[in-house]
Amino acid sequence: MEKKKLKKLNAEKIIDVLNQGEKYFKKFESYKEILSLIDYCRNYGFEIKFSPTIVRGLSYYNGSVFEIKTEGIKETLVAGGSYVFNGVQSTGLAFGLERISALSKLKSKKEKILIISLEQDKEAIKLSQKLRQKNKIVSIFYGKPSKALEYANSCGFGKVIFVGEKEVKAKKFKIKDMNTGKEKSLDFSTKI
Repeated sequence: MEKKKLKKLNAEKIIDVLNQGEKYFKKFESYKEILSLIDYCRNYGFEIKFSPTIVRGLSYYNGSVFEIKTEGIKETLVAGGSYVFNGVQSTGLAFGLERISALSKLKSKKEKILIISLEQDKEAIKLSQKLRQKNKIVSIFYGKPSKALEYANSCGFGKVIFVGEKEVKAKKFKIKDMNTGKEKSLDFSTKI
C-alpha cells in the first residue's frame, strides 16, 4: 500500500533503500558525520543508534535529526535537528516535560487527570481550565483514545475524562478510573 502512495511521487524505491540498513549509508560522505557523532557520544556513555527512517520537519531541517529515548517509557523524551537560522547553522531540540516528569519518580499527593479530546478541543480546554482552578493536575491528549489510554497508563494518570460530541451535548463526561478500570458518567458541575 505504501509503495503505491510513493509511486505517485516517483519515490517507491526509498523503502527498499531504507530496508538495506546502516551499511548502505556508509558510502555517503555525510555518513562520516554520523560516525563522528556516535564516537563523540560514546565518550559520554550514550548509546547511539543510526536510524535512516527518522524524519522530522523536512521544510526546515537540513542535516541530522534525532530522538532521545530511555528505559521506563516508550515515547521519545527529546527530539530535534539541524537547521539554518538567520544564516547560521544551528541545532534545536524540544523536551517532553510531562514525559520527563513521569520518569522523575517524584510523587505528588494530587491525582493526575488526563482529558482526552475527541475532536472537541475547545470544550476539553475549558474543562482543563476549570479543573486546574480547583487545583487539579490536568493534561490534555489530542488524538486516538487507544493511544491516549496507553499514554495515561505509562504516565500514571489516575483518571481519564473523555470529551466528545455526545458528552458535550449531554454536559456529562465519561470518567475512567485507571486503577480500577471502572467508568462513570458525571455531570460537569459535580466535583471530580
